[in-house]
Amino acid sequence: MEFIRSVNRMVEADGLPSDPALGTAVVTCFGRHSEGRDLMASLLLLHGFSVIPADRNADLDDIISLCSQPDVTVLCMSVQTTYDCPESMQISDMLEEAGIREGIVLNIGGAAISKGIAERAGCDVYGMTASESVRLIKEEVLRRNGS
Repeated sequence: MEFIRSVNRMVEADGLPSDPALGTAVVTCFGRHSEGRDLMASLLLLHGFSVIPADRNADLDDIISLCSQPDVTVLCMSVQTTYDCPESMQISDMLEEAGIREGIVLNIGGAAISKGIAERAGCDVYGMTASESVRLIKEEVLRRNGS
């Protein structure tokens, strides 16, 4: 938590430079926690992404709306319990229905998510840790941009 607070203080004081080639990441969470969302937001900011944090337990349609903004390249979802997994399984199809799936690098992580669940959810990248996920997300965004 202190790490997240430190990053937030840095953003408030000086801002963090973002790399336009990386675009914007939408980060959201399901369940009673927001720590995973906030950790991913902090790490993505430090790696040069702009970040839009969605409200805790945001409606899936609201998440799709956020992802429809032209500069959004990433959607990260944090899931704490298996109870929250069914919603995360729908998001890839919803992005497809909105016509934006190809432009979004999808990542789902958290205590309840395994590599198998991430694959079934249609994730583009999966990491065992938040830092590994952010590294893989950045590599995939840059690969897609030809950078």
